[in-house]
Amino acid sequence: MRGASVRTLIAFAIGVVVLGIILYVATTVDARPPTVQRIGLTHHLSADASVALTTTSVEVVFSEEVDRRTAEAAFSTQPAIRGAFSWSGATLTFTPNERLPLEATFVVRVAAGVLDPGGNRMSTPAQLAFTTVGHPSVIGSQPQPNAGDVPLDEQIVLRFSTLMDTASVEDALTITPDVELERTWAGEQLTLVPAQPLEEGTRYTIRLEETARDSAGTPLRSPYLLSFQAIRSSLQADIRFPADGTEGISVTTPIAVVFDQPLDPATVDADAFRIQPDVAGSLDVVPLPGAAGMRQPGARVLRFTPFAPLASNTTYRVTVAPGIAAVGGATPASSLTWTFTTGAQIGSLSNQITFLSDRAGIANLWAMNPDGSGLRELSSELTPISSYALAPDGRSFVVGDGAILVRQLADGRGRTLFTGPGVLEVDPAFSPDGTEVAFARMDPATGYGLGLWLRPPAGGQARQIQLPQEIAASPTPSRSPSAAASPAQRQPVLRAPRFSPDGAALAFVDLSGRVGILELPGDRLTTAQFAAVTPPEWLPDSSGILLSGSSGGTLEPPALRQPQPVLDPGTLQLSSFELAGLRLARLDRGANSVRTLDQLPGASRPQPGQLGRYLFISVRSGAPDAAGRLQLSTATDVATPLLEDGGPPVLSAGFGPQARLAVAARSGAGIWIVDFATGGGQQLTQEGWLPRWLP
Repeated sequence: MRGASVRTLIAFAIGVVVLGIILYVATTVDARPPTVQRIGLTHHLSADASVALTTTSVEVVFSEEVDRRTAEAAFSTQPAIRGAFSWSGATLTFTPNERLPLEATFVVRVAAGVLDPGGNRMSTPAQLAFTTVGHPSVIGSQPQPNAGDVPLDEQIVLRFSTLMDTASVEDALTITPDVELERTWAGEQLTLVPAQPLEEGTRYTIRLEETARDSAGTPLRSPYLLSFQAIRSSLQADIRFPADGTEGISVTTPIAVVFDQPLDPATVDADAFRIQPDVAGSLDVVPLPGAAGMRQPGARVLRFTPFAPLASNTTYRVTVAPGIAAVGGATPASSLTWTFTTGAQIGSLSNQITFLSDRAGIANLWAMNPDGSGLRELSSELTPISSYALAPDGRSFVVGDGAILVRQLADGRGRTLFTGPGVLEVDPAFSPDGTEVAFARMDPATGYGLGLWLRPPAGGQARQIQLPQEIAASPTPSRSPSAAASPAQRQPVLRAPRFSPDGAALAFVDLSGRVGILELPGDRLTTAQFAAVTPPEWLPDSSGILLSGSSGGTLEPPALRQPQPVLDPGTLQLSSFELAGLRLARLDRGANSVRTLDQLPGASRPQPGQLGRYLFISVRSGAPDAAGRLQLSTATDVATPLLEDGGPPVLSAGFGPQARLAVAARSGAGIWIVDFATGGGQQLTQEGWLPRWLP
């Protein structure tokens, strides 16, 4: 019995000691207040934990289990987010009720005062700042955009800004020409492996529609394009200018071959080029000018410049011998031979339809009679022309390619390069009396605007239009391409200056989301909020302008590209949503706000006429170059559709000298005359765009 009692006492003593230790430890732990060990996002960019997907929740990990009521009371977000709490041990998860907005900044705070089960109060608050993602985008590719000499076994790689919904990306992706592709994913990177080697010398285009979404369901802001060219083992002629078999060529044209690789000038001699009938001239190797040279650098053009105009209405035969070579040693597989025929030049463009066409191999300005006869080339630039302005007397014109402006007489003489080095000049427009050409200037190094300018068309120095202080200015970076392009302050990107018919005002577009009318010589400026996607078009009585665009937003991102696209919904990479939201609007002189016209959404490219009428295009989402239905509206905004014949959609249109006729360009179907009385049309050419009908 005594042994049992001793054992009992020993066990009791051990229990007391153990209990004391437990109580000591428990008392010590309870004395410590809880803390926040981590605040994090459940869904974020893999490369940046502070950038959240819009479907994210917020996790708060405490050092121990806490009183949930006090923890939830201490949790807050700024701006406030409605949501629900859930718990797993010491981890609180806050899940928003709705998807978070794009490109928004939030701060999550856990205030002091959270209690643990022992009543200890947290004294140190904690917080997390994060931003939500924007639209997903392709941030890198292999090959690079517009790359040449891509190996035939090259894998195509697209790197996205975030994790993507792989199925939506693959559904939205196409390649032209069609190639069977094996698709593999590694995080944010998609690798496309052609089943067969690429075709030598072929240009491929990858297109990713905006229906591609990230893992949170956010679509691309706009379609993505990647174009590249497979390598060639021989030197190839990309363009022969003028193209084989073309007629109506300007007698002042150069004759050129644009090759796919830079040429070795040492391999070019007088025997490399022959033209019949014989023509005296100079042969040289030069880079492409202007915008074309920006896209394809290197001296890849073999150019023959005649010393005197060619004979009118004469067919010439050109031969380029195979002895020339590229810098890398590649040579042509054979000689090149082709023919072209000159036209008869005219001194004035009155009662002519002018338009852009690439029928001679490079987009240039052409003219024809209103019945489609007398086709003749006006400009003969080696860079594709994208815009033009005609002098009021029809005796001269200015063409632009998005980088340079060139002035020329209608008969082909007097070619003058307006644009000097170090600047981009775009959007030419003549004054009503023909004594000035207005245009916009930009800095190619920074993408910043350099204001609106004037130049006498016959020659002389350009001078900047002085705008009142209502056009804001912010500091310009020190980097500047030339002294002439170094304003003391950064200017916004201004585009599309247009003189009023009375010559007393100048309208323009500010790509930060405004339009303006400047009363000349510059003493009063009125501006209004409007993101215009077309140039301002003056009403015939000079009382105001018509516009197309939206009342909110900005066009700054497209403006930073080189060379500059024309201001048009077909060139600005607008999404289908943005195209559908386009509206027509009117801004009167002296007004500070635009008035939306009562037309269906998607209305664009307005062209005012007499008697309160105007033409416009109701654009179609997905149509090439944002083509659509041609509409004729009255002063009461009642629109009548034209060219409802089931043919291709319309790109642009303008009134003719006769009140009942218009001229229009249809997508892939050339220039048409439109009769308002019947609503029908007559085709004049198989190709062409941007037509104008001079009185």
